[in-house]
Amino acid sequence: MKHSFHSHFDRDLTRAGSAILKEAVRRGLLSQHEAMIHDHQWAQFSIYAKESHEVDILEFVNKKLVRQYGEELCTQVYHGNLSVQTAEGLLETVSSVMALATSGEWKVVIPDIGFPGHARITAPHSLDQAKFEAAVEDVQARLSEHLAVVLILVRHLGISLHEAVFFDAQAALEAAKEDGCISLESGKEGPYIQRIINIWMPKQIAVLETASAVQDVHRYPQSKQTWRLWKQNSFPAAKEILLLHGLSFCDCRAAFACELYKQWSGHEAPILGGSAPNIEDLEARDHVAYELGNMRVWETDAY
Repeated sequence: MKHSFHSHFDRDLTRAGSAILKEAVRRGLLSQHEAMIHDHQWAQFSIYAKESHEVDILEFVNKKLVRQYGEELCTQVYHGNLSVQTAEGLLETVSSVMALATSGEWKVVIPDIGFPGHARITAPHSLDQAKFEAAVEDVQARLSEHLAVVLILVRHLGISLHEAVFFDAQAALEAAKEDGCISLESGKEGPYIQRIINIWMPKQIAVLETASAVQDVHRYPQSKQTWRLWKQNSFPAAKEILLLHGLSFCDCRAAFACELYKQWSGHEAPILGGSAPNIEDLEARDHVAYELGNMRVWETDAY
């Protein structure tokens, strides 16, 4: 992204920020005290940019980098390492310095430092194996075997609905037997960053074998149009049957998340009454967030 930088500003990220702030003070745009605070906070952003993204030149700072910085600050707030006020101040500094550097042309939506109030308040009903199996049988009998397989993939692998619809079970089965894990592309409706899902329960191998056998007969070709048609034609009916059993696709992922949390922390999930020590809790949440699809760690509260 091209910026209208003042030619006398040093392009090194830290020094450039200091020069920009000194110039702002000279012009009467900032007080000495404001500039001093911004200079200190800009230095912290510079360290993040260089160490996390190898960005140490001012003109390489872009909106994506700033959003990623905002997400990192959100994570630090969630872990209790920063206050909301401090994180907001750090982001405000980046926005202010970049606006000064570009003569006001810098426009970026700064991420909110806060967490949506969507924490789960009841244990996942899909943890009840009898209830879940009854729902699977109902979906298979009334809709299709493929939809039943989608349901068990979501429940026992924790993958998203989109991933389950287009899942290559045969390739996953081969990888699981050989490597003990499978590779998936993270993202709700498209490929993003690959992630690894560990196959650590015999039940998961059985699920992959079942899914592989069904896909020998029928597997959807992956495309945006196919996904759109599936959501319009198949999803509503499956959702309705699950609701009759007191379940949902999200509930199935939540049940898997609880099992995964226990496996990594050694404690039941908080929604089940568990109380893991802080370090074990955060490590388990980080792993759950990763296996569910590179989610932000605070989004695990919904599961």
